[in-house]
Amino acid sequence: MTDDHSWVGPTAEVPRRRHRWVIPSVAALAVLALGGGAVAYWQLADRGDEDPGVTACRSAGFVVRAGEGEVAPDDEVQRVGELFQRSAHEDLRSAGVFAVGMVQRVQRAQDPRDAPETVKLRQGNLAAAVPRLIAACAKHQVTVKG
Repeated sequence: MTDDHSWVGPTAEVPRRRHRWVIPSVAALAVLALGGGAVAYWQLADRGDEDPGVTACRSAGFVVRAGEGEVAPDDEVQRVGELFQRSAHEDLRSAGVFAVGMVQRVQRAQDPRDAPETVKLRQGNLAAAVPRLIAACAKHQVTVKG
């Protein structure tokens, strides 16, 4: 027996070979998608029951930037302040509420009617609150990034 197709006329279709790269490419994409999904799940799954103060620490970089003179969005300040207030950890609640409160006071201190001494005092209090907040968050394995 031979594989000679000469007996078939020239108009007969010969089965085409599939592209050899399609199946491995689809398999590689599937593996990447599953792997990426698994990594995302493992990173986020542990945070479901995380203390609100620890969650607030992850978003508290604006406190550091406010200490350097940057203006923080009011809605972000409000959200993070509320998270710190709900914390079960006294150190996070104390340091976080104080630091966020100082950010609010410093940002409101842009009023030209305020005495320069008052503005300077508020900025000094914020400067003291930043390292305290960073240390409290570090005790709970969170690095505050400015």
